[in-house]
Amino acid sequence: MHIAWYEYFQLLALFTAVYCWKGLKACSLLAFIPLLLIVNICELTGMNFHAFGWSSNYNVYNVYVLLSSPFFFFLAGRMLFLNKKEIGVFYAVCTLCMLFVIVNFFFIQGKKLQFHTYSLGLVEILIIIFSGLCLVRLMMTDKEEVNFMREPYFWINALNLLFGLITLVLLSPQAYILLNHIEIGHKSLYSAILQPLNAIVYAGYSYAFILCRTQKTR
Repeated sequence: MHIAWYEYFQLLALFTAVYCWKGLKACSLLAFIPLLLIVNICELTGMNFHAFGWSSNYNVYNVYVLLSSPFFFFLAGRMLFLNKKEIGVFYAVCTLCMLFVIVNFFFIQGKKLQFHTYSLGLVEILIIIFSGLCLVRLMMTDKEEVNFMREPYFWINALNLLFGLITLVLLSPQAYILLNHIEIGHKSLYSAILQPLNAIVYAGYSYAFILCRTQKTR
């Protein structure tokens, strides 16, 4: 079994989350553990798809988008501290998004062996919006009460915002990038940019989980 170098950071994030599970529970972030389990299983499977006799790993990452999105939305809802009116709107939007992802998985792009860019694009747009809103709400709190460098929600949402923006730019025009063989330093655009980005994001998650150990119940 081959493990890419950036996958070690994903495994580190999973082990750190399990180790810091009490802190994650106190910060309402316990859903990161099943999310990271999905991440690691899909990445390991996608990296070793030839061992299963598959011609492509597109379906692995399509399943990843389908399974991981509800966890991202749930975690976003926990970090936004929504009031009663906002909760209804938030979960209505998330439900409509998931309905589209399911329909796209089975009936639209799912009819062909290809990466489901429609689903990814919609999910990443929502993650960008939710992460941005959470950061704005953190900024609006009394700065004397919040040390952003030691605030898990700040790190998680800043990383999600960064990852969402770059992923949206790179993966949405995937067909064009593949057709024109766009590369950086003789590496595919995904290897050159997304792999280091994954390492940064999951290393940052690990740091945020460690910070959760020092947080009080919210």
